[in-house]
Amino acid sequence: MRTNIYSPANAQRYTLRYTLALNVLVLIGLALLATGLFAQPPAKGLGKGRPDPQKITERRVNHLKKALKLTDEQVGKIQPIILRGAEAGKKIFDEKKGDRKAAADAMKANMEATDSEIKAILTVEQQTKFDQMRGKMKAKMEERREKRKAKKADMK
Repeated sequence: MRTNIYSPANAQRYTLRYTLALNVLVLIGLALLATGLFAQPPAKGLGKGRPDPQKITERRVNHLKKALKLTDEQVGKIQPIILRGAEAGKKIFDEKKGDRKAAADAMKANMEATDSEIKAILTVEQQTKFDQMRGKMKAKMEERREKRKAKKADMK
């Protein structure tokens, strides 16, 4: 004997399945929506120029103080030099936004001037260590530059 699939008993069962499936879909949708709402907002200032010269100065002075074991007197003399260099760097960056080559050349000259002023304050041992640090930094920059060139070449 054949049963009628449209009987009231079957209708109730199909309605229950439909309701459960609909509720599961709604819960999944809410979970996805909540994930988007609670995601972290993008960090401020990314890709919008250079960081604040004060922050650059503070970070660089702290690094040099630890790496070169600077005295408090040396820190007092070096801090304004680094601040001037950071402010000049920000000014160069803002003025020469379109011309990357000119900006890079100006930044390099600014950094060399700042470094020579700093080296005048350092002892001979500190100068040697400072030069080694600079050499490592330049090597890392060159390595990154080569990786970028290789990546661009691969993309072509």
